[in-house]
Amino acid sequence: MTLVLNTLESGDCSEQIKALLAGKNEEIEIINTADMKIAHCMGCNNCWLKTPGICAIKDDYEIILKKLVAAENFWVVADTKFGFIDYRGKRVLDRIVPMLNMYAEIRDGWERHQLRYHPLNFGFIYKGYGNRELLEEWSMRVARNLAGHSLGVISLDKDEACENAAVPSAKCVAPTSDEHVVIINGSPRVKKNSNTNKIIQAFAEGLEQAGFTHKLYSLSNHAEWDEAREAFMTNDNIIIAVPLFVECLPSLLLEFLSTLPTERKQPAKLSFILHGGFDEGHQLRLGEKFLQSLPAQLGCTSGGVLVKGGSFLLRNRENSYIKKMTDKMLASYTAMGLSFAQNGNFMTPEAKKFTGFEKNPKIGILLFNLIFKRIVKKNFERIAQKWGCTEPLDRKPY
Repeated sequence: MTLVLNTLESGDCSEQIKALLAGKNEEIEIINTADMKIAHCMGCNNCWLKTPGICAIKDDYEIILKKLVAAENFWVVADTKFGFIDYRGKRVLDRIVPMLNMYAEIRDGWERHQLRYHPLNFGFIYKGYGNRELLEEWSMRVARNLAGHSLGVISLDKDEACENAAVPSAKCVAPTSDEHVVIINGSPRVKKNSNTNKIIQAFAEGLEQAGFTHKLYSLSNHAEWDEAREAFMTNDNIIIAVPLFVECLPSLLLEFLSTLPTERKQPAKLSFILHGGFDEGHQLRLGEKFLQSLPAQLGCTSGGVLVKGGSFLLRNRENSYIKKMTDKMLASYTAMGLSFAQNGNFMTPEAKKFTGFEKNPKIGILLFNLIFKRIVKKNFERIAQKWGCTEPLDRKPY
């Protein structure tokens, strides 16, 4: 069965979608999500550690999850923004997390979460001016995360002349003399549980050591959006810190960016801190590529992207070994805050080395399979028990 989620606001395009998928000899079900109540993923991890396989958000997405369990092929239909899938399309994809479970494994040479059910093939159908190369790589990465293959990327528009149009490249900037930085936490997770917030706090210590001041806005709190928008438009030194969500940015941040005015009140430098749960640098490269394209589209120059994995453990610092390991990680962010204050950007050799290893070395994969996977599994089960979980973490509720 093929499940198609049509997230377009413009109405039912079922016949056009069926025509695009005609000849594939498969049962197709199309769900138009425009009238459904679907919230952004909060990154709470309850579907992994408290109620395995069941999302904590009680809305219409459970209907979709039950249908995904029966599907083999999965398409998302969406508009585009900034050359990428818009926040409505990304929102329905971010909520797919319950289809995976908390346990980690090495699959096709990458660190992955285990499947809760079965592989899903993934494809993307879009309207507007998508960056075709970026979307194809993203579709491939999403499919690999779901242990399936990419079904491809298809434009709904008849005029495809603009679909491969190059996204403007942001110019690099010289070190800034401005000693105040606006920092936006783009994580949907509430501030007290946010790994991104811990990273920002450590980074800000480095800024303070250099005499810089900063103002932090958290997008998980919608009450701060108006002030965050005004700060973005009126300050000239901005950093957005964000976790990787389903191979790119969380839908919450994409929605915020789509609400920004088209004309800036003054020039600005825009930089990013991108982090992810798995250690490997290559897991973050598609997200980095997209972030590199954003400053020019938002009327800014680029201060670069600081990239690092291995941040999942920041949330669980009660264990003395994990605390020691994460203290070292947070100290490295403090050092990068000082470096940013001194150099004005993330374009330095020091920032490039900050990511660490690009792929797990063979010895790392061997140790992971023999030892580390078991330690991590027991640690997750211990956390789940503290959260009140009474079910196996890999259970199949649907």
